[in-house]
Amino acid sequence: MTSTSLTVTTPNKEAPATPLELVAKAHPAVAHALKAATLQTSWAARSISNASATAQIFALGIDSETWSELLQMQQAAWRRLLTMQMNWTSDWKSWIQYSEQIKGANTMSKLAERESNIGAQLTQLLSNQFTDLVGLQENIDVDYSYWINEKLNEKRKSHAEAAVPK
Repeated sequence: MTSTSLTVTTPNKEAPATPLELVAKAHPAVAHALKAATLQTSWAARSISNASATAQIFALGIDSETWSELLQMQQAAWRRLLTMQMNWTSDWKSWIQYSEQIKGANTMSKLAERESNIGAQLTQLLSNQFTDLVGLQENIDVDYSYWINEKLNEKRKSHAEAAVPK
């Protein structure tokens, strides 16, 4: 005769994981892809919101003060980009000077090490520039989002006050 046993477990108090959460826990690459998708979706949503708010501002009428503030934001972004470009130029100049020298490479292994180091520095420079540009874009998006929504709220309030009979 065969005996079977029954195991009783207490129910898990936590909410069950969603299929995406289960997949993300299964492999770090999936978790990374999901995080990247979330960040990109958030960026796209903010961009759409900014576009909508901008269209509404233009529909409600734009004044000279608003144009002036827009110009000031644009000038600030250009100044920051110019500063970044000056720093990059200096970094590239240093890298070119370093990469043109072969001192200390008196064996093939030393030469290979040096060439690999030059390549790694090149990759780091490109990575830094890309990160700087994305950071600038994010900063502009967030600042513009705050500004445009403040302006839109002011416009709505002034239009609402003007519509109220006195």
